[in-house]
Amino acid sequence: MRAPATRLAYIDGWRVLAIMLVFLDHLGANREIGAFYEASPIGFISQYGETGVFIFFFISGYVVSRACLAEVESSGAFSAPAFYVRRFFRIVPPLMLYLAFCLALGAAGFIDFSPENFLSAALYLCNTTAPDVSCNWYVGHTWTLAFEEQFYWLFPVAFAYLELGKAPRPIAAAALLFAAAPFAFTIWWIGKTGFLIAYALFFAGYAAAKHGERLIAASQGCRVPALIAAMVIVFLPRGVVASFGQDEAARAEFIAYYRLLYIAAIPAMVLLSGATGPFRSMLSNRALSYVGRASYSIYLWQQLCNGPVFNDLEAIAELALTAAMVGCCLLLFPLELKLAGYGHALSKRLQARRGAAVSASAIPPAAAAVLE
Repeated sequence: MRAPATRLAYIDGWRVLAIMLVFLDHLGANREIGAFYEASPIGFISQYGETGVFIFFFISGYVVSRACLAEVESSGAFSAPAFYVRRFFRIVPPLMLYLAFCLALGAAGFIDFSPENFLSAALYLCNTTAPDVSCNWYVGHTWTLAFEEQFYWLFPVAFAYLELGKAPRPIAAAALLFAAAPFAFTIWWIGKTGFLIAYALFFAGYAAAKHGERLIAASQGCRVPALIAAMVIVFLPRGVVASFGQDEAARAEFIAYYRLLYIAAIPAMVLLSGATGPFRSMLSNRALSYVGRASYSIYLWQQLCNGPVFNDLEAIAELALTAAMVGCCLLLFPLELKLAGYGHALSKRLQARRGAAVSASAIPPAAAAVLE
């Protein structure tokens, strides 16, 4: 029987590394820091913001899949409403707080922010070029949240079908349309390949949650070399990859297709790090893990700190502002935990109701575990 989906501290460590990659990228918007990147041989460290996002995508798929697999294993049932409730209370309140704050700053004239920006981000459409979508810098980063929310709508449908053989209900059509929106209305810098990579990594998280232990066991004896190889693939500087192209268009195309290697390399890197003692110990540091748990809010608010209004700050002031923002997010994180806890409690009640309905029926649990 599958063990309960306990929290994996090393995964939180990876969240910190991923958010740091985003930080290093976005800090380049600052005039002084951007100039440093241009002049420094280590400036390539600013090229991995998208890589950090792809790591988040895999982690999201992995974490939610572990929880759902544990639910099916323990009860023989799966409640989509319970899943949606958990996700709602974890994702929506921090985003609404951030967007409301930006809306207030925009109304006061401190930043360029409109109700259209608010609505586009709140509807999780900033990874599309759909009509009337308006996403400026302050909500531009919610393209990643849009992919995650679209995946969360689709996942219960796919999960119920894959694990329980249940034919999707009408909600499947709406979930598929929502998930397909960024493919139909593609943003040039995400591209069709970016869409495919995002969903491949989400579902690689599901595959890792289901089969990861067997894959790790099979890798015994070559884990460290495989981990190093995966890290080299993921963190190979873009300049090295681009050097194989003959012109600008060819280099851009080569990089786009090279990213397809992330579909295998990122899951291997994350999973093998958790099976390799020194790496797991380093990533499971208690303080690091706490920051990783709060990384969602940190990701939201870093965009404001790196916005145009602060781009002319001295580098030290920009870094101090960023550090203060991280500190505030850590202080407020217990409130997030309370909201998430409420969502989990409500989710448990929905699961219990589903379990009671299954027990009262003559239908086998696996067949009755449905999308309500």
